[in-house]
Amino acid sequence: MSVYRSKNLERKLDNFSKEAKNELNKVCGSSLWESLGFVFFDQLEDSEKIAKANFYYGQLQIINEIKFSI
Repeated sequence: MSVYRSKNLERKLDNFSKEAKNELNKVCGSSLWESLGFVFFDQLEDSEKIAKANFYYGQLQIINEIKFSI
């Protein structure tokens, strides 16, 4: 992979990561989820919020795995 493509991929992954974190902050009402992870999601009252939080947290995990492998 060329340096340009690698930098471009890294930039896109960073953008996806920022978007996921912003959505998690909205759903959870704070950034406390960053230190507690899934435990924090269990405390959410609405099942739709729990599902959304799990989706975006999963997205962050995938992004981190991709970043680790490149």
